Amino acid sequence: MTILECPVCLNKYSSQPRITNGHGGSRIECEICGRFSVSDEVWEDFLDPQSGAGSKLTEVQRSRLAHKLRTAVASESTKWPKIDYDFLSRFGSEGFPGPNTAEQAKNLIRFVGEEISKTGVKIESCPKHLFATMGSPNPIFASNLAIELIQSGLLTGEDLGDEEYPYPIDLGLTLRGREKFESEQSGKFAGNYGFIAMKFGDSTLDPFVQNEVKPAIKTGIGYDLLDVRDVAQAGIIDNIMRAQIRDSAFVLVDLTHDNSGAYWEAGYAEGLGKPVIYLCEKSKFDKAKTHFDTNHCTTVIWDIENVEQFKNELIATLRRSLNLFG
Repeated sequence: MTILECPVCLNKYSSQPRITNGHGGSRIECEICGRFSVSDEVWEDFLDPQSGAGSKLTEVQRSRLAHKLRTAVASESTKWPKIDYDFLSRFGSEGFPGPNTAEQAKNLIRFVGEEISKTGVKIESCPKHLFATMGSPNPIFASNLAIELIQSGLLTGEDLGDEEYPYPIDLGLTLRGREKFESEQSGKFAGNYGFIAMKFGDSTLDPFVQNEVKPAIKTGIGYDLLDVRDVAQAGIIDNIMRAQIRDSAFVLVDLTHDNSGAYWEAGYAEGLGKPVIYLCEKSKFDKAKTHFDTNHCTTVIWDIENVEQFKNELIATLRRSLNLFG
């Protein structure tokens, strides 16, 4: 069967993708979604645009999946983020989350700032994938947001009002826009989520964070708690982790296993001025504490036998750190 459509964006705003079929899946190079792969099972059961399976996702869900793929940064050994059932079930169980309008505006300012930093000139014409990079539901929504940013004095550009090409041309940053971009790049922007640095694969810590810590933070202060696995498949390089920390409102660092990566991420977050709260399992802390550079810092001790006390203390600490009162 000849496949003509991207299984995610359905070519609604782009030309035909390049699709390579291989053992166990297919690789897609799409103008909107970027480069990714899809397992045969997910393609046949959920995404196949040539069958009824392709109707299981709404247009907004597809745009959010395109954003997830477009912004996923893969490692040198895994250049193709893969949509398999693990990826799809995790993303789908969260309701196909995507950036809100304010975050989309931030993403646009970041895109413009990064492009101008590379070239030194304004963006004459935006790429078709801009709406997916921003996390907008469609190009018209992204274009209207760009026009609002021009009118608010953060961007410069000209609105052509062309239905075939809706984006403004000659996009640039005003002085205010440049200040906002540079502030965001230095970590002064805080999103509505926290980041957790920890050892992965531990049979106690993994379910504890997933089943206790994340729900407690969502219920207690309304923030999501993310780690690098929430962005894309395994193999993500440091850039995506740095971006998560940079945009987070706070950072939790579990030092139970003396994980070197967690210590590094804590230092990076501290350097950006993020509120950093350390976690450690009680018996480990009682026996050996943590590294002397951190054992005097704010540390919330957790005990699998006394979860409620830990959660109460953690939420209280987060409220103080983020000035959330009332």
